[in-house]
Amino acid sequence: MPDRRAEAGTLPEVWRDAPPPGALNEQELAAWWRGFNDPLLDQLVDEALAEGPSLQLAMLRVQEARALSRNTLSRYLPQIIASGQVQYTQSVDGPDLRTSTQALAGQGGESEQAIGAYGPQVSWEIPLYARIEAAAVGARANERSSAADLRGARAALIADVAQAYVDLRAAQNSRDGLAELVDWTDQLAQVVARSAEAGFASEADAADSRRLAESNRARLPGLVIEARRAENALAVLRGKAPGTEADAIAQALNAVGPTPSPALEAAPAAPADLLRLRPDVARAEAQTIIAAAELGIARADLLPQLSLGGGLSVTDNIIGGALIERGASLQLTPVVTMPLFDWGQRLAAVRVRDARFEQALVSYRDTVNQGVADAANALVALDQGRLRANSARAAEDAALRTAEGARAAYGAGIQSLADRIRAEQQLIDARLTRIDAEAAYARAAIQVYRAFGGGAAPIASAQGSVPSSGM
Repeated sequence: MPDRRAEAGTLPEVWRDAPPPGALNEQELAAWWRGFNDPLLDQLVDEALAEGPSLQLAMLRVQEARALSRNTLSRYLPQIIASGQVQYTQSVDGPDLRTSTQALAGQGGESEQAIGAYGPQVSWEIPLYARIEAAAVGARANERSSAADLRGARAALIADVAQAYVDLRAAQNSRDGLAELVDWTDQLAQVVARSAEAGFASEADAADSRRLAESNRARLPGLVIEARRAENALAVLRGKAPGTEADAIAQALNAVGPTPSPALEAAPAAPADLLRLRPDVARAEAQTIIAAAELGIARADLLPQLSLGGGLSVTDNIIGGALIERGASLQLTPVVTMPLFDWGQRLAAVRVRDARFEQALVSYRDTVNQGVADAANALVALDQGRLRANSARAAEDAALRTAEGARAAYGAGIQSLADRIRAEQQLIDARLTRIDAEAAYARAAIQVYRAFGGGAAPIASAQGSVPSSGM
């Protein structure tokens, strides 16, 4: 096997455009969604982990990889089979069947004879030139690759459930806020329409107020669709058909609640930690080892091969007297084969495996770089999302104070109803902006956790499985 191993390029020491990494608490990272402090979200994630079809498929693929590993290694071990055969002969037209011994003794023959042969047979192609070692390394790497896929499926499933839940709550809250805004704009349209009838406002102003009310109403169906889509996604991710939720879960999902707020304020880990946290990096590393093992086996195919065959065969009479007594024989046949001329087939196979090994090395470096980019993008979105959410909350507070002042002024008779309605509209607009900002902040936190491995427990580096000796 080649001595070269998968190596990442130069990684940044710290994250750019993001807060410094916090202390990595792997228990908290493994259950990151609980940091949103939402019991319903916790329940949905637990159900998805127990019944989610994507996770079940990934677990079955791990079982398949383990079975393939055993199958691969068993090919290089001695194979023992038991065989038996019967040779039956019957005289249909002619003299009876006689052995040479019966003929010399002047004995009569028989009309039918049957001779049985049975015994174990052994075959073994001896794995010279570290073939079995390369096969074992490749088999273990294949298991690691499937385990990494399982980690990735788990991380993706948790993130998708959290994402759908955030989308559901954001759509519900936006729908309710927008419905309230529609009520206020309807009232404003009515006030302006009456003013136009009295000659205090123009027909154009009345038409524009009605346009605003209807435009807001036209936005409502989209939010209803988004809420239903998120609810259906939560069902499918948990292995359920949409519309078959238990009553308790359906009621909890339909009861509007706040958009979950993340507790994440900094990067979960430093850039170098991505090499062991991200499942795709672990899988890419395992693929380089598989490619190296296949290259080692292809190189061994260029050299002479030694195989052993043999067995114990016992023969006995079943019908007739073809044999005087039982006989047994033992055979052992060593065979040496050496490739001489195959039109370059084996050499071409080595070149193919070598090219695939080089591709795997490049793919590993690219996967690492892409992982760093994903994490950096998620972190900057988290940082900016936090600033946006804080500003949106401050804007809503200011709009609330303005609305309260307008309510007091209207109650005192020093402000018109239209001015008060406009203040209420501004408050609801600020609320909708805050809901969108908080949802974007929560989605950014989910992407950060996904970029840092999604909380899946890291596995040891597959590099430790690679022998340093060999071809």
